[in-house]
Amino acid sequence: MSLKGRSAIIGFGETTFAKGRQSGGRSHLKEQCTAARLAIQDAGIAKDEIDGLVAIGPLDHGSSWSMDLAEYLQLRPTFLDTPYFGGAAGNAGILHAAAAIQAGLCRTVLLVGGSVSQPGPPAPYGVEDSVSFERDFDTPFGPMGDNSAYALIKRRYQHEFGAGEEGFAQVVVNARRHAGRFDNALLRAPVTVDDVLHSRLICDPLRMFEIVMPCTGAVALVLTSAERARDARQKPVYLLGGGQAIDRGMWTPAYGRDPSLTTSPIRRSASAAFAMAGVTIADIDCLQLYDCYTITVIIALEDVGCCAKGEGAALVAGTDLTVGGDLPVNTDGGQLGRGQPYGACHFMPVIETARQLMGRAGPLQVAGARFGLAHGNGGAMANQCTLILGNEIP
Repeated sequence: MSLKGRSAIIGFGETTFAKGRQSGGRSHLKEQCTAARLAIQDAGIAKDEIDGLVAIGPLDHGSSWSMDLAEYLQLRPTFLDTPYFGGAAGNAGILHAAAAIQAGLCRTVLLVGGSVSQPGPPAPYGVEDSVSFERDFDTPFGPMGDNSAYALIKRRYQHEFGAGEEGFAQVVVNARRHAGRFDNALLRAPVTVDDVLHSRLICDPLRMFEIVMPCTGAVALVLTSAERARDARQKPVYLLGGGQAIDRGMWTPAYGRDPSLTTSPIRRSASAAFAMAGVTIADIDCLQLYDCYTITVIIALEDVGCCAKGEGAALVAGTDLTVGGDLPVNTDGGQLGRGQPYGACHFMPVIETARQLMGRAGPLQVAGARFGLAHGNGGAMANQCTLILGNEIP
């Protein structure tokens, strides 16, 4: 049985994002609990109505995080999940919650993620922490973790399609334009294409402004049955379709089964989501795409159907992707404009979609928005989960 229209988002909340060095006195639990409280209040329900919990824990905590959070929040859920698929986990968690609601395992699910960013250099990439194929085939050549994997994908894209740097830089320019008008964004200063192209080279061909900045923050949302949503305080935003696809291990982009690094599993996850929803890309009023790097936006635009393969960079360079433009993308600034709080970033695309479809986006509101696409990307474009949402059921 399809999940279409059987559940809806009725509230959301988020803490104030902060840079790591400005996060004194904040903790992982406090961040997630604050976001949870704000989402429950926004939904206008009692905490006791929550009978499902999906929680994405901080990187330095284990798989029991959702159990610990449930105890801290004094919840007694009948459905519990701690998904971990990298950035696709938020959308996947929503699919899991929607399926649980439809199966009668629960009625109202709280979904939450977030963490405190610790100042200082990242943990070293250790051989003992990697799975065997990374240890045996990647680590000996000196990978730098996430950056090297996405640099490889971007370099291959440029090789195959002859794409210059301007389209990638424009992704950042657009993100900053939106972030400058979004109160809870950390990177609000505008930049130009030239600024991006002259930012420091981090991992060739990726420059500093093309890479997300880790930060502190948490977000939460409430998903409930369509029946319960009819009486909600906020305008319901229905889950209309969803799809998930995986091609390879988390950080091994060269070993996928797709014909090239430049074709991602998004093509399959988006196709499944559109088929379930009964709409097409032409019906979508705004797209919220996981943007840990500029290359993810370029490839996602292609693979959800906005343009042909190899035309994504040109599309970004030649199309108005801002609010009020031809194709509004990442209307809150995305991670490249707001920062990346681990765990929260997994839910940011779907929360911004809900914000738009509830008509609560203020100066960044897409006029008349009815349908939105929210996409999550896990690992090095390895695991993808696409959701289609709407404030009506077609």
